Amino acid sequence: MFARFCNVRLAAAEKALRQGRVDEAYEAARQPDVGQTPRGRKLLDDLVRPLLARARLHRQAGRYVEALADLDRLVAIDRGGDEARALRQQVLTEAREQARQEGEQRQALGQAAAQLEAGRLETVRLNLQRVVDTGRREALAGEVDVRLRRCVQLLEQAQTSLERGDVLAAIGFWQDACRRHGRSRETDEFAVRLGEAGAAATESWVAEGRLDRVHAAAAGMAALAAISPALAVAQRVAGLCARAGRLLAAADYPALRQTLLQLKAAGGRGAWLDQALEVLGRIVTDHEALLAGPLGTVLPGSTAGGAAALEEADKAAGGQTTPAEEAADPAAVRLDRPLLVLVDGGGAGLLLSQDVVRLGREGGPEVDVPLPGDVHSHHADVMRRGEDYFVTAHGPVEVNQRRVEHTLLRDGDRITLGPRVALVFSRPSAKSESAVLRLSHRCRLPQDVGEVILFRRTCLIGRGSGCHLPRREGDEQVVLFERGGALHVRQTAGSRWESAAVQPVVAGRVLEFGDLRVMVKPYDGAARRTSG
Repeated sequence: MFARFCNVRLAAAEKALRQGRVDEAYEAARQPDVGQTPRGRKLLDDLVRPLLARARLHRQAGRYVEALADLDRLVAIDRGGDEARALRQQVLTEAREQARQEGEQRQALGQAAAQLEAGRLETVRLNLQRVVDTGRREALAGEVDVRLRRCVQLLEQAQTSLERGDVLAAIGFWQDACRRHGRSRETDEFAVRLGEAGAAATESWVAEGRLDRVHAAAAGMAALAAISPALAVAQRVAGLCARAGRLLAAADYPALRQTLLQLKAAGGRGAWLDQALEVLGRIVTDHEALLAGPLGTVLPGSTAGGAAALEEADKAAGGQTTPAEEAADPAAVRLDRPLLVLVDGGGAGLLLSQDVVRLGREGGPEVDVPLPGDVHSHHADVMRRGEDYFVTAHGPVEVNQRRVEHTLLRDGDRITLGPRVALVFSRPSAKSESAVLRLSHRCRLPQDVGEVILFRRTCLIGRGSGCHLPRREGDEQVVLFERGGALHVRQTAGSRWESAAVQPVVAGRVLEFGDLRVMVKPYDGAARRTSG
């Protein structure tokens, strides 16, 4: 009876196979007792060809899951021979390639959508070339075209304003085009022309004493400076004008005079500037005479009205200070000059607080970072714009072995000036806006300076990669920070740091925090290079 039942099942399977119902034949043939009879073994052999043929069709159609299922059926009936194994390898290879391509497509679509949202229209155009999905590609391309048309309309208005000499209006239209519709080749090309006009207008406004216009154009100039290298000097001039205004409000006349001298050195001119320097010279002289007289002997050590007023002005302009950081100690060294920071066991650093730092040949005029080696007298500028840093080339400059004229710097970028001078740009701490230019050993500055600190509000000193000036050992850590235009220090780690008080950084005075000793003094770039 059992044999009769098996024969009936085999007959049904054979009929199904003849009629092309392969799955039905397979279900009957895969039973354990089928392979025990000659008739059953023949049925299993007959199943090989249709299963292989169907697997090949699935593969040709890109249905790799179905193809692998048929090949698995051959293995289940113990018929997975060489031909089936070769086909399986082909299917797996093509399936992996398909998955890779689909992943690239998803990535390209995601990048295009994100770049469109961020307004980077030219980058969207490039990414759309990688998108195979015609519908998605055309939808994104259509949105890009709409944005470009609206952007061009605003640029036409900006061009009209520029032709009639209204640089402020032109900057406003250009900003609207970028902010509302995104950056494109057209906005960047116009930005170069607008930057040149803005630089000329800034020079004219300063000469005429129309600093209100310089102030009104400041935000637009900052955005343009990321694209147009022509604005590097104009940005420095605009920043010095803004700082001069805050110092005047704070009645900090010595620092104001120093700032106006820097403005004049940066190319500022005009009768008002000479008159202001003459007046400030008298004010500073009279103020020093008062300090030298009897009143100077009773001057309160904590009085810092001008510095506090400057901090209030800085906060109004977007700066952030804590209540404990609202007044500067008059004894603290000011940040309006280059400073040398010496750390016992950690080397030396040059601390610069201006937004534009000039790099050039040692001995060159008005160079902030005097580099030894075969470089131009003014080789490059490193500029801070908000939280970002850019390098602008005036001589041959490479970033990560790629020649650049003006580019955004990222943590770890290697900067090469000329044939031999190498620096590494670093952002050690996400909690600080300050950055560091680390110099190779052969490019160290006079007084064995190995790091240039591009100071913005804070600077960390201690052990660890998160410090701007790292030391090799010890647990003590301190933070240098700005208060009212002067430098102060507070211990942030190590023994008894919780009770540590804020101290002014006095030029030439050694500050001790356990085994960490720090000294800050004015930097003399012309001093003889020391050996260590």
